Amino acid sequence: MTTSSDSLEQLTLKSLRTLLAAARSGSLTRAAVEIGLAQSAVSRQIVELEHALGGALFHRTGRGVKPTALAQQLLPRVEALLSGADELVKLGKEHTGIPSGTVTIGMVPGVAGFMAAALYGEVARLHPEIRLRVIEGYSGDMEVALSQGRIDMALLNRYRAQGTNSYRKLLDAQICVVGRRRILQRALSESGSGVARSHLPASITLAVLAPLPLVLPVPPNATRTLLDEQARRHGLHLNVILEGSSSVILKSMLEQHDCVTTLPRHAISEELRHGTLGAVALAERIFRQHVVLATSTQRPFTLASKAVAALASQIAVPLLARRNSADQEPGA
Repeated sequence: MTTSSDSLEQLTLKSLRTLLAAARSGSLTRAAVEIGLAQSAVSRQIVELEHALGGALFHRTGRGVKPTALAQQLLPRVEALLSGADELVKLGKEHTGIPSGTVTIGMVPGVAGFMAAALYGEVARLHPEIRLRVIEGYSGDMEVALSQGRIDMALLNRYRAQGTNSYRKLLDAQICVVGRRRILQRALSESGSGVARSHLPASITLAVLAPLPLVLPVPPNATRTLLDEQARRHGLHLNVILEGSSSVILKSMLEQHDCVTTLPRHAISEELRHGTLGAVALAERIFRQHVVLATSTQRPFTLASKAVAALASQIAVPLLARRNSADQEPGA
């Protein structure tokens, strides 16, 4: 007969993490990979938990496992218990001055490709007790996540100073009209702006951009909002042929169709260096983009958050400056 004290001994944090991993992944195999145990050890822990809790926790299916009614009732409390345990560990380590715990940072697509790996390298080297969680999304999505306290900080783009979050400016970058060089040259020469077909100008105005076939982000998006506002202000109609919710969609359109988009140079530095894309700056000063590190006012700014924020700033500034350098573009 299992006593209450025996049951409590089987309810370890490790076994509860196993329960949570199995419920989230829907598979004992995937749960074993996630938590670094053999599948046999995961199965054994689940059986012990079932004995301790007095009922089955999973239905076995052809595709994996599915939580029973008992498990579904327990999971919210298990999550809260594990979260509380993590907070205890974090508080203890912060008391000794060791940054630890999970830090969630958002990044816009234009910086995520080169910043995520660079930031991880420095965090792993200097603060091995910190675990990074990187979320990619457009600036509007990151602003909402910050204001709701779903992420600790974000590297994003802004054009205006107002906002409920805290901001640290890292760099200014001019928005450019971007496309395959041949397509960009042809489109500009046929726009009636007087641009010669043999080369790309240093800059063009919004009026020259307006009739070009554009692929742009789906609103809400900081750059898109500004383009739409300025077009309305000057009585222009933007020729938007497709809206995309990710930079992958926009770049694939540039590769396969005769169109252009708007991006800062650092978002396409590799393409510029290899000559697969060309870029022409928008001349109006209002299209100067502020790359900022924003922190949430809805989450505690922990020792780990401070350490990651400091490293993000140190790494981002020189990387962004180098990637925005005009001499990366062949023939520019």
